[in-house]
Amino acid sequence: MACDHVSKVVKFGYKLIDGNLESYVEVWGCTKCDVTSPEPLYDPSQDFVAVDHTKCDPETCFGCKAKGLQLSTGDANGRRTMSAKAYDGELKAYSDAVRQGIEPATTNMKDIQDAVKLSNLAGKAFDSTDNSFKD
Repeated sequence: MACDHVSKVVKFGYKLIDGNLESYVEVWGCTKCDVTSPEPLYDPSQDFVAVDHTKCDPETCFGCKAKGLQLSTGDANGRRTMSAKAYDGELKAYSDAVRQGIEPATTNMKDIQDAVKLSNLAGKAFDSTDNSFKD
């Protein structure tokens, strides 16, 4: 059975033209078979025809997989130091400690936990401002 090739870019190349680095398609390939070519596997003078994804297997068709793709940096954003959930958790822990009379050194979770631990061991609220226990 002959393949009705659907072109894809396999490899880009670069040429230096008048001091500018210009990209071009070096190797074309077919999305349905393993054929490659230095020329597009379609007639560029013909109109583009969209692929009908209604008959595809969503497990093997990249186009079908891409339809459901959601892009978001979310908590992986390098500019954010912590997630909102972690930030809210630290503020709640700090607030709970202060309500008990404990004064952690900072709102950092480690400092809060250390202050609570010292308070529990001593049986009195710890105040980090002067490293003492409140009566």
